[in-house]
Amino acid sequence: MKLFQTLITIFSLATHLAVASETWKVESFGSFEIDLNIPEMGGLSALAITRFGKNFITLSDRGKYFQGTIDRNSSGLISNLNVLKSGSLLNSSGKALTGRNTDSESMTATQKKGFYISFESNDRIMFHKSLNAPGEFLPKHSDFKLFGSNKGLEAIAANSKGEIYAIPEAPPEGDSKYPIYKLVNNKWIISERFFQSDTFLVTDAVFLPDNSLLLLERDYNWGGFKMQLRVLTFDMDTITGQNIIFSLNSGIYNYEGISIWQDKYEDYYVTLISDNNFLPFVNSEVREFKLKKVN
Repeated sequence: MKLFQTLITIFSLATHLAVASETWKVESFGSFEIDLNIPEMGGLSALAITRFGKNFITLSDRGKYFQGTIDRNSSGLISNLNVLKSGSLLNSSGKALTGRNTDSESMTATQKKGFYISFESNDRIMFHKSLNAPGEFLPKHSDFKLFGSNKGLEAIAANSKGEIYAIPEAPPEGDSKYPIYKLVNNKWIISERFFQSDTFLVTDAVFLPDNSLLLLERDYNWGGFKMQLRVLTFDMDTITGQNIIFSLNSGIYNYEGISIWQDKYEDYYVTLISDNNFLPFVNSEVREFKLKKVN
């Protein structure tokens, strides 16, 4: 009986392509497999799409960055990705990251035209004026030493005011809720907390145009990976509501990076990128959605 219920749940998730919340919905737009002959371009865990969907930056979880352009067909669907520049993220001394310092997981661009980048293993957040500039240390919150192994700072996002927020993959040891860390006067405070959704873990986040927070979340079972998109709505920094707006059995695709962007017609899109864990038989996938406001 339990197996039958599980199969029904999986089928429901697999066929559930768009679900509306009170404020936002997403509609599947297209997908593209990255089949590039670049050995280090695996483990992709962070993503930024700019210039009306034509430029991209992605980070691997081994401290590498890749920048390039996106070719799109007449319908706006991705037809190719072109890597134009790549390199290693640098430590505060200007040297390439090594060892447990390399596990870059998320990034957000700021009004200062730099990048805040979160890292696991040595859990921390660094500021880089550019992707090839030395990293600048930010102070750590006392919680950072309580993160589980490989369950550290997975998400970092900036709202329309340029305020920086970070979320771990799982709550710290001894905590039943996720903390949302906010950078205030160069210190991290906990601005709010929220409950985990079933057994899903946070892999990235981005602020929507109304400053609600879109979480990218992942789970895993015998059938492969599952993903969902969950929206947290706020009044100031207080959570006032939440809705799951999309869910999918993604199989071999482990989505870890998310970006939001506008096309030349000012329509909004959400783009995800998957981490192939450097497996030679698994390509990374880019999956896109059209984002719409619900009346």
